[in-house]
Amino acid sequence: MAALVLFAGLGSACAQDIYRTGGRWLDDQARTFRLEELRGTPTVVTMAYGACRRVCSTSLRVLERLQALADERHTAVNIVVVGLDPSQDRPADWADYRAERKLNRANWQFLSGDEASTRQLASRLGVRYWRYGEHTMHDFRIVLLSAQGLTIRSMDQFDQELALLLP
Repeated sequence: MAALVLFAGLGSACAQDIYRTGGRWLDDQARTFRLEELRGTPTVVTMAYGACRRVCSTSLRVLERLQALADERHTAVNIVVVGLDPSQDRPADWADYRAERKLNRANWQFLSGDEASTRQLASRLGVRYWRYGEHTMHDFRIVLLSAQGLTIRSMDQFDQELALLLP
């Protein structure tokens, strides 16, 4: 069976205000969320597929280590996980994910969007993803955004220096 390819993010995300991407987003409590709400604090963002057990769980472990390092350095940072598959990564799914992993801090956001919003954000962040059968496959990519929503740097391999993702 041929894979349906939904490549997103082939271009560079540099010099784009990610917070102005817009789109329709819901948080894990099914409340409307505007990316502009992140403005004012550096933000670490990744896109994930909630049903993924390999890349996404690695991303989560990196984000948890990053939170611990930010705490150690007394550095404020938002941590945002955006679902790649609107049919699978719904607010209730993210609420369960958050509860199971005890990720209850207010600076963590788990977002769900529609197809168009998801594709647009992935493109701006430089995240490539595609469907393979019933699964969503994607790159490992975590992006640090400035308080103004500009890409500062990204981590594309799980063994890169973690401190690079802190402002």
